[in-house]
Amino acid sequence: MNIERVVERGYFGQGGLNLNGEMNRAEFATVSVRLLGLENKANSYIGKGPFKDVEKFQGGWAIGYTAIAHSEGIMEGNSNTKFNPSGKISYIEMLTVFMRILGYEDGIDFVKYPDDYYKKALEIGLGDIDRNPSEKVTRGDVALYMEKLLDMKLKDKDNTLIQILDMKPNTVKAEEKIYINELKFNTSIVGILSGKLNGRDDFVGYKVELLSLNGKVYDSTFASKNGEFKILNFDIGIMAKLEGYKYQVYDENGKVVLEGNL
Repeated sequence: MNIERVVERGYFGQGGLNLNGEMNRAEFATVSVRLLGLENKANSYIGKGPFKDVEKFQGGWAIGYTAIAHSEGIMEGNSNTKFNPSGKISYIEMLTVFMRILGYEDGIDFVKYPDDYYKKALEIGLGDIDRNPSEKVTRGDVALYMEKLLDMKLKDKDNTLIQILDMKPNTVKAEEKIYINELKFNTSIVGILSGKLNGRDDFVGYKVELLSLNGKVYDSTFASKNGEFKILNFDIGIMAKLEGYKYQVYDENGKVVLEGNL
């Protein structure tokens, strides 16, 4: 499986390759924004974004990516306020977004979904007639099609996607994007905060801190090398619950790299 370019250029795999796993919609929005050369714009995005369910998804790391993917017209939400960030991507959905990146337009190049979209993908050499349009794609599938996409010409243009991206300065930000998976927070019987940091291979020296919304520190712990952490038996009294809780994650240099309300 040759996916060397998309990995080396930072378009894919910054949080680990996991090629056999299915790709969720938040992850797919991320790689799609990178293929537009707009990652810096996503990283500097300020605001909550159009989708409420993205705000609480894995610490909110995907807000900028989903907002840009939506504003650029390459991905839509399930509704005006919901994106379904944990939802999986089908083969035809992947082809549709990739064709939009190449400049193909809904209502012009394809109208009836999914038939017109699948036909157009086959016509331009992006799709594979042996694939079921509704089947879910793996991260490995997405990476391979990203490689294919790089060498395809934009609609009515002489330049390939990779040539266009090479013309854009600083299209990919090398800084790691840290986020939390499997976040669990409970204050019913005993205080429990646990989860798993993602976004790099080694989290030695990373600290997770639990605070009140007013900044009072309740407890902290260092994550394991693979990012797992757990904080137990913190204050769950009435006043603490009324004040509310938040978390902060610090890197090995003491810099806050992630925070969010609980």
